[in-house]
Amino acid sequence: MAFTVSAKALTVAAFGARGTGKTAWIRQQLASAAPPRLMVWDFKHDASLRDVGTPYADWRAFVSACGRPAFRARWLVDQGRDVHQQFEAFCRVAWAAGCLTMFVDELPEVTRANRAPPAWRRCVNVGRDYDGGTKWLSIIAAGQRPTEVDKSFLSNCDVIHTGRLAYAEDARMFARMWGIDPAEITNLPDLAWIEKQASVAGVQRGTLDFEKKRRPRKPTVGAPA
Repeated sequence: MAFTVSAKALTVAAFGARGTGKTAWIRQQLASAAPPRLMVWDFKHDASLRDVGTPYADWRAFVSACGRPAFRARWLVDQGRDVHQQFEAFCRVAWAAGCLTMFVDELPEVTRANRAPPAWRRCVNVGRDYDGGTKWLSIIAAGQRPTEVDKSFLSNCDVIHTGRLAYAEDARMFARMWGIDPAEITNLPDLAWIEKQASVAGVQRGTLDFEKKRRPRKPTVGAPA
């Protein structure tokens, strides 16, 4: 794992064009953290997430699973129903359950730069520590384009991790924030990444490694220490 942070719940963003390795990177983070309570929003029924959590297509069964002391539950979004209503309900369940890690894949499908659904906004803005300190939420979200996700999420991120960004507008946004050349982001080869941690000066760079077994660092994207 590239990042280490202080003992608190994390908000993590992963971006990159298709094939750059962002989902594989998230899977590595979840494997290292091994959160005992995990909710996954699987928008496209991604086969690469099949080992991340138990899939659920029945909403009542999914909610019931999220009420257990320990669970790894993956909601298979029903494309035949209102996706935004499902996402609002998903975030409400996460908030009510608390003390968990929630992974939202394809975040741009349910938010926009100027629109954050109410329950999601509450999870992002307040979820680090709530109900008198008895509950917390760690949040990981992924998408291809950072300019298409809500600004409240980006502004709350402890870690922003990105592979190659295909659109110059997206690269320029991070380049301005981080003081680097946008061409570095648009020219990254597959599996190469750049990462900015809120608690660390400068940016870090690396390449996704599928072979090397990484020792988990604590705290990670799971429970706060």
